[in-house]
Amino acid sequence: MIGYVLMHRDLMDWEWYQSPNIVRLYFHLIFKVNFKDKKWQGQLVKRGQLITSNNHLATDLRLSIQAVRTAIQKLQDSGYIKIKSTNRFTLITLINYDKFQSANTESNKPVNLQTVFKKHTNNTQITTTKESKKGNEFNKETINDRRVRFKKQVFKHSKIKFEILESFFDYWSELSLDKTKMRYETERFFEIDKRLTKWLANERTPKIKSKSKTELLTNR
Repeated sequence: MIGYVLMHRDLMDWEWYQSPNIVRLYFHLIFKVNFKDKKWQGQLVKRGQLITSNNHLATDLRLSIQAVRTAIQKLQDSGYIKIKSTNRFTLITLINYDKFQSANTESNKPVNLQTVFKKHTNNTQITTTKESKKGNEFNKETINDRRVRFKKQVFKHSKIKFEILESFFDYWSELSLDKTKMRYETERFFEIDKRLTKWLANERTPKIKSKSKTELLTNR
């Protein structure tokens, strides 16, 4: 593979810049997507698109499939990529690829990636008040979708008692003050399976202590 891609310094202010797996995946996609329209087995793959699979991405990046899934989900929920899955492949589209890979940026003119993606960070106000309100409305719409998706992911662990899943979901789906993120989305790393295992362990601990205390009192 030859050629180059344009990487602006604004990426250092990107909301996921300090999340290693997400950064690696996103940069990998920037390097791998088509720079011009091509056909693959009769399927038109446009500029800024890539046909791949979670397995291939996991192998390329030497990450677990779960880590790749989580990173993809974060990028999709944040509005940086679009996913179209079939029984044969997964088509990934980088949103606004042309805007931050256009020839105009070769002159070193500033390109604010946060503006390109219409996203807000905690430290930088990018848009006007009107645009911010529009962005907040967008977040309110998508937070509900993300909450439903997260609930499905939690409750698919049907072997665990419903009450425990419910308390786990209620805690980790609690919204931030600005109603744009759930508690679990503020974590640097979050794998539901591992978190549930810890949650179960914490649920059992008080019961054991309570039982021991009762026995001691009885012995007295």
